[in-house]
Amino acid sequence: MIVVVLIQSVYVLLTAIAFAFELVPWTRDAFVKYGRTRSTRTAAAQGTVSVPLIATALERFAAMTVPKNLFLQFYWTGAVVGSLVLLDAVLWIWRSSRPGAQDLTCTHMFAAAVQLESWIGRDPPDMVPAAETSTRALAAVVGLSMYCIHVTTRLKECIFDQPTTDARMHVGQYAVGMVFYIATPFAIVADAYCARSWQPVSLWMVAAAVALFAFASQHQWRCHRILFQLRRIKLQHGTAGSYALPSGDLFEYVSSPHYLCEILVYVSLWMAAGFQAPTLLCVVIWTAVNLSITAHESQVWYRRTFGDLFPQNRRMLLPFIW
Repeated sequence: MIVVVLIQSVYVLLTAIAFAFELVPWTRDAFVKYGRTRSTRTAAAQGTVSVPLIATALERFAAMTVPKNLFLQFYWTGAVVGSLVLLDAVLWIWRSSRPGAQDLTCTHMFAAAVQLESWIGRDPPDMVPAAETSTRALAAVVGLSMYCIHVTTRLKECIFDQPTTDARMHVGQYAVGMVFYIATPFAIVADAYCARSWQPVSLWMVAAAVALFAFASQHQWRCHRILFQLRRIKLQHGTAGSYALPSGDLFEYVSSPHYLCEILVYVSLWMAAGFQAPTLLCVVIWTAVNLSITAHESQVWYRRTFGDLFPQNRRMLLPFIW
């Protein structure tokens, strides 16, 4: 279906842009880094662009930043969109459970996709057979439920736990974040709704996915709590510009365990679909690439800031490996 291709294309495009921007020093400083790692160096200052008019335009664009506190809007968006898509999946189960249920267009999302296919002159996709409804719906509901728990937890942290910050991010990063949290709930269910064939996911696979999700969520919460506490200490003592090295929990092994846990959360969603959802795989790849780049920038910043105080055996993202 064209809708599935479009959703997959979003993540492929975002991944390609992330790689491209990371390769150029100026775009890396202006558009990839945010918060404490963000640089104020301009394209002209780095000698990247020699044409004054172009350099000026790029500098103005690079200066278009928004508060990092707007991460809150990402989680609001993810929670609302995810809840609506989850409700649609639950209603699908309810409709298919009624006596005499036949092949269904399953959800409002699927019906909208069928309409889009007809508008562009393509043959509409086959409806989901009633015999496959339960297995497809289970994969959709489990994945969406875990996703909604994840973004709701992050929303709660942003509102009640996380201290405010004066850090900023580029407006392009804000736009990418909004696209991600709008598209991801649809990506979670796209293959379950639209794939021509779908194998039932075994109970042990679903249980393993839930266990991985719980592990990653728990440790991410602990690591965020450590970072929030360091931020509170900094604000209480008024030590502007000074930073402390985080320690405890997975920080003993890697510099960015909260990013590692975020990646594992999305791996668990893919696992809940039996590793047979290519659209979810695109989400996992984008998340891994994006957060690996951010983790690399954090590792460089930690080593530059703390020097010999930085633990030499602390890896960047994967314990004992990388």
